[in-house]
Formats: sequence, C-alpha cells, structure tokens
Amino acid sequence: MDNKPDFVQVKVEGATPPRKIKPQKALQLRIDQNKTVVVYNRINNYILDALLKAVFAHDA
Repeated sequence: MDNKPDFVQVKVEGATPPRKIKPQKALQLRIDQNKTVVVYNRINNYILDALLKAVFAHDA
C-alpha cells in the first residue's frame, strides 16, 4: 500500500478582495528638541523592535 497524501482543493465562496487600509499614526515619540519619531500602523515587528532599541539605547 502506498502512503500518498491526498490533496483537496478548498474554495471559499464570496471571498472579498483585500481592503486598502490607509496608514494611520499609531505612535509619536518626541526624542529631542528637534527630533520626533512617528510610527504608523501595520509596521513589521522586526522594524519596530530595531527602532525602539535605537531610540532607547542611550537610556540603558
């Protein structure tokens, strides 16, 4: 007997196209007198992590 996996195609009825989401400001940090960092929604986790480490590195 062969152990062959079965592939089954699944279709979802009424699938809607992805919505276009406008960027919205999620966070604004004032770093210095002339420096501000603005973070928008849907930012990738690794980018946010690197940004926060760079901003708060001097506080550690």
